[in-house]
Amino acid sequence: MSPAAVLLNLPYCGCVWHWAEMLRARSVTFEAAGRYQRRTYRSRTVILTSAGELPISVPVESDYSLPYNQIRINYDTPWQQQHLRALLSAYNSSPFYEYFADDFAAILSRHYDKIWDLNIDMMHLIADCLGLDLHYTLTQTFAPAPEGCRDLRIAIEPKYQHLLCDHAQPTPYYQVFDSRLGFRPGVSILDLLFNMGREGKLTLLHMVQDLDQR
Repeated sequence: MSPAAVLLNLPYCGCVWHWAEMLRARSVTFEAAGRYQRRTYRSRTVILTSAGELPISVPVESDYSLPYNQIRINYDTPWQQQHLRALLSAYNSSPFYEYFADDFAAILSRHYDKIWDLNIDMMHLIADCLGLDLHYTLTQTFAPAPEGCRDLRIAIEPKYQHLLCDHAQPTPYYQVFDSRLGFRPGVSILDLLFNMGREGKLTLLHMVQDLDQR
């Protein structure tokens, strides 16, 4: 059965399972008041290249005492160009890369002061590309999850990301390098989008059905 509500941390793009959980819940809340943590999916996503899985990260300033929504992006390195080159290398031959590439290039060409704002805009773009209606609220203070709300905030950490899928079987979809690498579940939602286009929404819905039947 679908949870009535889910509490999540806001990722940079997010993995396929993260989006399935968002689509599954009747109410989605993002943690906006919690403290930032290093080496989490707040600032990275994992794409799939010919050599395998590749994490791409947004560098941030090191004042980790601040709430996540106050953390500033560091522009000492050309990370935006690096991300665009990585996406081109990974997905240039995918069916829908050219269809969506300019939209992501537009976001990755802007100068965002805070990573929160980048991630919000990226989430809205991905939802629009997939044809999803996106509705959510934000926390005002850091507190335990309300009664009846599934707390998946910890799943922003790589070692706990498996909690998103609740050990459900992955729903295979076309991937550019599946003949070489085999199907790789749980990678970035960008992988699903560039390979499947708007039909990626059907893949997410199938994942939701699988989760609800468990």
